[in-house]
Parts: sequence; C-alpha cells; structure tokens
Amino acid sequence: MTNHLNRAIALLQSATEHLTELAATPTERQPLRETINITVEQIHTALAELAAAINPPALDKIPPELLTKAERLGVPLDDIEVRVIITTHHLSQLIGILNEIEQRFAEIRRVREYLLVRLPDMPIEQLGSRLPVYTAADFEWTEPRLSPTELAQIRSKYQIDRLLSQPPRHSADLFKQIAAADRAWEQARADTQSDDLNDTDDLRNLPF
Repeated sequence: MTNHLNRAIALLQSATEHLTELAATPTERQPLRETINITVEQIHTALAELAAAINPPALDKIPPELLTKAERLGVPLDDIEVRVIITTHHLSQLIGILNEIEQRFAEIRRVREYLLVRLPDMPIEQLGSRLPVYTAADFEWTEPRLSPTELAQIRSKYQIDRLLSQPPRHSADLFKQIAAADRAWEQARADTQSDDLNDTDDLRNLPF
C-alpha cells in the first residue's frame, strides 16, 4: 500500500508543478495542450495508484487465456490503470472489450486508451450455461412415507404377495408359448380354408 501511496503523491506533485509552471509562463510561450494532457494523464494514474492502495489489482482471478489474449492484442497488463480497471469490472465486460478490440484491431491506434475508455461501457452479461443447474438434492423424495397399515392395505388390494410368490417366467418359456400360439393360429386358418373348399352345398346352387 505504501508504494502505491508514494507513487500517487509523486504523480500529484509533478502534476502540480506542471500547472504551476503553466500559470507562470506567458500565454504565447505556453505548450498549453501538451502540458494539460500530460497533467491529466498524471492525475488519472495517481487516482489508479490510490485505488490500488485500497484494493490491490491482482490478476490471479482472471482466466489465463484472457490474459494471454490481452497481451496478444497489445494490452499493457503492467500498467496500473489497466490493472485497476480490468479487476474492478465484471469479467464479461473484459471478455466483451477484448473481443471488440480483436474485431476492430486494424482501426484502433491506441489499444490502452481504447480499453480504458470503452471497458466501463461494455454490458454485463451472464457467464456460463443459462440452463438451471440441478443437483441430487432436487430429486430427493419429499413426500411422507406410508404407514405399515397403508402398506398392508395396498399389498392386499393388489395381491402383491401372490404375485411375488409366483416363480419367474424364463424368456425361453415365453418364446415357446408364442411359437405354439402361432402354430395353432396357422392350423386354424388351414382348417377353415379346407372346410370352405369341401363345402359343396353352395356349389350346387350356382347358375352354371
């Protein structure tokens, strides 16, 4: 914290000296715009140092792939203002600004300044899956258990004990029963067709 405070004090003192010199210099000799720009930048950096003194801008909570992408795009991660702004905003905003810089990289001349200005305006979005997350606790049975009397009534009503006492049927036995039923059905059809052909009473009544 002390280092951040000392740097902030030094920056503010330098900014004060610039403004003092600017006020003492005749108007026609003043590098007005350049001096003011330098002073404003020093004040912004001093404010970032003060923010870092209160809440150190550690980057360990940012996914490494995002830090790698930021470095690849030319974002100076050692810059105190950059570190403060990316650690004090939502992760989705950082993802959004990096994607925007990547898409418009050819148009952006100063990546650092672009990030500092645009990052606070990036929308905050939900990260991860938007579907609800269920756990085993969501599927636990919460209804009260049946009493022994109620269970006995159900077993008696549906004859559960009798069903449980029956020997289990083997699948081979079931297939044999199906095959036997199929043969019986085919035999019944054959017998019916044979009876129809042997019935000559109707043939005598034909008109030819």
